Amino acid sequence: METINGLDAIRLAQEVSKVPDGCFTIAFYPYNRTKGQASDKLTTREGCKTRAQLPQEVFAVGSDNYFCFQDTDENPKTCYRILWRFVAFPPDFKMRKINWL
Repeated sequence: METINGLDAIRLAQEVSKVPDGCFTIAFYPYNRTKGQASDKLTTREGCKTRAQLPQEVFAVGSDNYFCFQDTDENPKTCYRILWRFVAFPPDFKMRKINWL
């Protein structure tokens, strides 16, 4: 499987989101901030675009640790960047494993 550096994946997601019909797919482990633990089930979201942090979103740790995006239905979503595992970009939307090291 092809790999991509985590910071490159974030940069590409931001660039793709600037294009009117541009979107990406991500697979990540959701984190429950109330329980303080990540899920063991991988979640995949398609048709995503990056977004700015909303005024009501206050993070206990630095906001650089989070990735803010919207899904196909334009629902605002947030996940820890380090919990990203796979990403796919146009035109082929081939999933690439994210390397954070």
